[in-house]
Amino acid sequence: MPVMARTRIGRYYRTTIPREVRKLLELRENDEVEWVFENGVVYVREVWR
Repeated sequence: MPVMARTRIGRYYRTTIPREVRKLLELRENDEVEWVFENGVVYVREVWR
């Protein structure tokens, strides 16, 4: 089942990765993610450690 969450873009175009997504990807502070734009959709994925 897809996870959907909404965040706002703040000052300096920053945003927060929603808690649900951080938990699913097991992200921690200083981990890297990639932003991929494809066919009008933005994907965020973890960069493997």
